[in-house]
Amino acid sequence: MFDIGLDFSRFSLSEDDFSCYSIKHGINHTYRVMIHCISLGGKLKNIQSTRRSFCAAFIHDLARRHDGYCTKHGLWAVQEKLPQFSGMFHSMGLSEDDFEAIELAVVNHSERNEISDRHLYYTTVALLKDADALDRVRLGEDNLNPKFFRLDESQHLIPFAKRLFEQTKDRKYKSFADFFSENKKLET
Repeated sequence: MFDIGLDFSRFSLSEDDFSCYSIKHGINHTYRVMIHCISLGGKLKNIQSTRRSFCAAFIHDLARRHDGYCTKHGLWAVQEKLPQFSGMFHSMGLSEDDFEAIELAVVNHSERNEISDRHLYYTTVALLKDADALDRVRLGEDNLNPKFFRLDESQHLIPFAKRLFEQTKDRKYKSFADFFSENKKLET
């Protein structure tokens, strides 16, 4: 699997990190979206956008207040949760440009509008949105519609997304590092 040069052991979530913890948008969902960012970013061979989308995935649903349809939880995550983890991100070498891309990706992931594919941070946003969409397999067969993918490479990850969900749906993980080490081989 694609090496993005981040210390995965530092990416650890607990139920307390979530504004309103749920199984549907909880720790395992977050970790699956993170691993989808790595897998999809590897197919694109774009380390910068992959690192950015990976960090965006880490916080993307932490500020949800409910499991229903919501266009504001991305904005809330940027306002409430990004400051909580910004020191960790900075210590791993993320720049102000990286933070701008992360903010846009997190806010936009919960909005219906799409940014232009010519936008400077389009790949980061598309990686997060498609990685999040891949984990819709957890909601049943009819909840993942490939025609809404932004990146062609996402189509090829649907079988992996299904295997990953089945493998992780009832498990508890101490950190993303544990999650990653136990499940990285499912991609092949």
